[in-house]
Amino acid sequence: MADNVTQIAIGISREDQKRLSSGLSVDFEGGGLRERLRFIFTRLNAAFTKLTQIKLQEKVTFFQLLSVMINAGMPIIRSLRVLATQNNNVRFKAIINDLASRMEEGRTFSDAMNAYRSVFTETERGMIASGEASGNLDTILVDVAVQGEKSARIVSRVKGAMIYPLAIMGIMGVSIGIIMTLVIPKLTVLFMESEDGLPLSTRILIGSSDFFVANWIMILLVLLLAILGAIAFRRSKEGRFATDSALLHVPIFGKLIRMLMIARFTRMLGSLIMAGIPIVRALQICANAMGNEVYRERIEFASQDVAQGIPLGENLTESEFLFPPMVAGMVLVGEQTATISEVTRKIANYYEDQVDNMVSSLSKLME
Repeated sequence: MADNVTQIAIGISREDQKRLSSGLSVDFEGGGLRERLRFIFTRLNAAFTKLTQIKLQEKVTFFQLLSVMINAGMPIIRSLRVLATQNNNVRFKAIINDLASRMEEGRTFSDAMNAYRSVFTETERGMIASGEASGNLDTILVDVAVQGEKSARIVSRVKGAMIYPLAIMGIMGVSIGIIMTLVIPKLTVLFMESEDGLPLSTRILIGSSDFFVANWIMILLVLLLAILGAIAFRRSKEGRFATDSALLHVPIFGKLIRMLMIARFTRMLGSLIMAGIPIVRALQICANAMGNEVYRERIEFASQDVAQGIPLGENLTESEFLFPPMVAGMVLVGEQTATISEVTRKIANYYEDQVDNMVSSLSKLME
């Protein structure tokens, strides 16, 4: 029965999934306990499958292997079935199988990927669509994998640099809470008789400890509400723009984020133009894939200007804070010499190296 449940969870067609979700495939009146348990296990399996995360490195490996198989002459549908069999991620396995099923129905690979916008970015879908149109899908898949690998490496380095200070801040917060609620109250008893003679700073510390002990529940509730409020604010459009703008102005880390955004933008733009996507459409794709509202709005504005005939490099010169003069100047030269894809990739390489060096220096400084 376990094999059947597994097959149902990851290998059934979309029509069967719809029947299962509506409960039509299980006859609760006459099916018996076995069918009831199978239905319950299937629903639980589906729920846990949806919660499974798909790592960026898993996608990179998928695109790399798919490129090799297509280049070797294997049909893409057969390649997808083989990759699904070899994949250990239950959710990704189900998605790859579904991509193959959709292509068997006559859809293109990029069209099938549109059903999983939360898994495949707009940049990946756009580049693959251009590869299908130009007939060099295997080459485009390599570019997608390289871009994903570089992005994964940079994000991993940045996260690694942030773990240490966040861990220290968390430990300090817990330690302060323990000291204020457990340690200081015991020490206060020793100074009760001479409290009037204590220094002002000591009296403030004792008063703060008494306040923590008497109102710790209220303090935790206020912190929880503040966190929930910050999350809700962040999810709004205005909140995302405000928080992203604030992060860009944070000393040191703001510069790091700006360099990361420039590297991501130029890498994606160069890859999309190399894939044959028109620059206006490429800018629109880059804007939606930036992950930062400030850069998204700025690049969308640039795409509108480019559509009206204004060179991209000339447009970027108006935002020195987001795009340094060197970036705007090199883009302008690339437009004038029809080598913008090569120029943007060189810019991306430069800023990726700068991010690596800065992350390494920050890590050593924080240690």
